[in-house]
Order: sequence, then structure tokens, then C-alpha cells
Amino acid sequence: MAGRAIVGLVLGLVVGLSGCTGSPGGGADDTGARPDGSVAATGGAGVPAVPRTAPPSEVVPESPHLLTRDAYAFRTASALRSGATYRLRMPGNLTPAAPRSGLAVELTPTGATWWLFEQGIVVQAPSFVKEDAGIRVMEPDGLPYGPCQAQSSAPPEPGPSPADLAREILSRYPFTVIDPITPTTRFGGSGVHLTAQLDDPDASLCDNGGVMTYRPMAAQHQRVELWVVVVHGERVVVERSWFPDTSQKVLAAQQRTLDSLRLVPA
Repeated sequence: MAGRAIVGLVLGLVVGLSGCTGSPGGGADDTGARPDGSVAATGGAGVPAVPRTAPPSEVVPESPHLLTRDAYAFRTASALRSGATYRLRMPGNLTPAAPRSGLAVELTPTGATWWLFEQGIVVQAPSFVKEDAGIRVMEPDGLPYGPCQAQSSAPPEPGPSPADLAREILSRYPFTVIDPITPTTRFGGSGVHLTAQLDDPDASLCDNGGVMTYRPMAAQHQRVELWVVVVHGERVVVERSWFPDTSQKVLAAQQRTLDSLRLVPA
């Protein structure tokens, strides 16, 4: 579950972006409050950043409000109310809102303490430093190379189909395939499905160039289940992420929350 990107995963490649850009927090003075109110400091270059939490008084608006997050909020973990339904404007993989999307993501987190973060929602455990499980949705543009690779020139764009994008994700990132790419129909669209595990000993050392299938905090052995589907003419990536040691309780809560997810006109 923990793809607190990701998936997928992918947004327009920013020319000149280095694969080793460090943490998404952007500096050694970046700190993040844990859910219990304590503060966890981040390190310097190469050290994963801990996302900030929103002030306790800041309540995330519930549906029917359409939530568009600004750049700061995109790096802020905001607590969600279990059983409440939220509507998010379709994220990009580096931007809070995909610039050409007419879709919204609607879902109801249940059964665990969920936080709004990046392109979706996450469970933080055993501490706020690593996510235990995640559900992310995004509409990708370009697909950069994997972490710790030079990003000075744009790689070829994936083809237009869901299978094209899925194949490129597997070819550019150090995943071991668990369930191969197969046709699927889900979330109101049709496309492909796959499951894979990140096998990269350097996963925590470099930023991933904007692809949220895994973050610097996720580190080795994260598992991702990806659906790449076309809904209302838009190619969308839905990512479920977790770790081998994620508890069955959290996995069950994640599955119920994923079952509530809908892609609807914004």
C-alpha cells in the first residue's frame, strides 16, 4: 500500500530535473509534526523528508466540496475523518491538479487513520517517517527516468494506451513483477492491471523525478498494485501501495477504502 505516487506515477518531466534531487521537503530545515504533535526533523541531502502536518484546527472540507490543493498542501499531511467522503480535483504526479483533467477523485477512507498527502491518502506506521499503506490517483503526462538517473534530457513519451504506460513504468523503474499486465475494467473505465515490488537498494537515496510509485521515505520492498484505465477519455493511474509487513487490519481498511473510490466529472 504505501505508494504514499504514486503512483504512476507520472507527470510531465521537468527538463533539467535531476534524479538525485533529495527529499520532497526541499531542505535540511524542513520539519514535520507527527500525529501525536511531536516534531521529526529531516536531514540534509539524501535524507528522506518528513511531510508537515496541517494545524489541528485545519479541517479538510468534505464532499460535495471539490478540494484543490496548493503546492504547500501537496506536501502537507492532513488528517481525514473516517467514514467521511472527500472529492479531490484530479492530481498530476508533480502538480496538485492535472492541468487538462476534467475529473475528480471521490473516496471514503475507513478503518484506519488516513492522512491526505500528495496524490491521495496514506496510513503512517510505525512512525510518521514511513507510510504503511497508500492509495494514490493521478493523471500522468510524461514519464521520467527512475531515481538516481540523470534527468537532463526527456525520455521518449509512452504510447497512448494504458498498456503502453504500464510497460514503460515497469521498464524505467526497478520493479519485480508479481502479477503481469492484464486487461481490466474498473473505476468506470477499461485498461490494464499489474502488481509489482520495488527491488532497489538505493530507493531511499534519491528522489524519483516526480513518479509517485515510491517516495524516498518508502524505501526497499514496497509493493504496488496499479490500474491504468481510460475514464471519460482520460488516462488515469490508480495506485495501491503497501509493504510486506503491513498488518492485515490496515490492508483490510485499505481495500474497503479502495472499493469506495470513484472517478467522476469535476
